Amino acid sequence: MKLIKKYIPLAIVFVFGILTLLTYYVPHKHSVNFLEAMNKWENIVSAFAFFLGLISLFYSHYAKISRKADGWGYSIFVYIGFLAIAVPAYVSHGKNMNGSSLTWLGWAFQYIYNPLSATMFAVLAFYIVSTAYKSFRIKSLQAFVLFVAAMVLILGNVPLGQMIWEKLFGWTSCAISDIVDWILHVPAVAGKRGIMIGIAIGAVVTALKIIFGIERQYLGKD
Repeated sequence: MKLIKKYIPLAIVFVFGILTLLTYYVPHKHSVNFLEAMNKWENIVSAFAFFLGLISLFYSHYAKISRKADGWGYSIFVYIGFLAIAVPAYVSHGKNMNGSSLTWLGWAFQYIYNPLSATMFAVLAFYIVSTAYKSFRIKSLQAFVLFVAAMVLILGNVPLGQMIWEKLFGWTSCAISDIVDWILHVPAVAGKRGIMIGIAIGAVVTALKIIFGIERQYLGKD
């Protein structure tokens, strides 16, 4: 039993992990065919994982509704939102447009999903200001720079902020949109690249730990 539950999965992970890794360094037709086959199996496993995750989501919200736990009314909207998009998507075969007219899915995206997304973004702005007040306490130069950048981005993305900037700093002949564009394309990109490099290194280390059997949490508690 221990052989089936422990060593066979480790052997499978090791063999296919090493073979998949070698395909990127062995320019051969068999390597390409093997990688394509693995990609197909990955898509199949991902589809089943998504299906299981969906079942788990529905079950957890069903349990919350049946117990009438705090906020159980919001769980009902999980089912309503899912049906509001899934049913039109099935009827429209996943197409937003039918010629020059909207399909049911396109209508759902334009008149349900997009307004809800805009509402969430509008509510998020208040949470950003509240969090900025609580978290961006200026205790260092780094915190001050972060606070100034956040405030400039907030002002530059709302019409009221642009009007305030023009009234207060219009004499500088520097538009706030130019500052926002510079922040998003210079320091923000540098930070994103640093984060992505760190994520890539962490992913490589985690993959090697899984391949060589150091990381075994995916095998379960037993």
